[in-house]
Amino acid sequence: MCSRDAAPPCRPTRCASGLTRDLARTCIERGVKKAQELGFKVAVAVVDEAGHLVVCERMDGALWVTPEIARAKANAAAGFRATTLDLEDRFTKRMLFADNVATLGQYEFVFGRGGVPLVEDGHVVGAVGVSGAVPADNDHLIADAAAGHPQVPKSH
Repeated sequence: MCSRDAAPPCRPTRCASGLTRDLARTCIERGVKKAQELGFKVAVAVVDEAGHLVVCERMDGALWVTPEIARAKANAAAGFRATTLDLEDRFTKRMLFADNVATLGQYEFVFGRGGVPLVEDGHVVGAVGVSGAVPADNDHLIADAAAGHPQVPKSH
């Protein structure tokens, strides 16, 4: 239920995600274009801010498992509101925590490079995940391009 009509002192919250299917498709197209420029066959997944899949595409020739990995990277980026490049650095020192979070509930998280939040008006509205461009630095480059090179807000 939207709290837009709530009486003060309640602060209004965003009622609907800024992530549309059209925006998700645009991200996929940018990611595929960047992967082609770099010579990789990848999967690109776009999730909303709650980790629900909006669109996923696996390029011809990409490994069958890449869509699952791409979605798990996107889940991590959306859930933690940070790139998985940052999360990889953060969790390298806290492997037990990362291992426990990776299988939390029904969500799957991958903290390796290749997940980048989608930012609209300073808010994380979802994330892009990429898998298949070894080494994973290339997954990150592709995901960042797909997400439009966002300025990720510092949330925690």
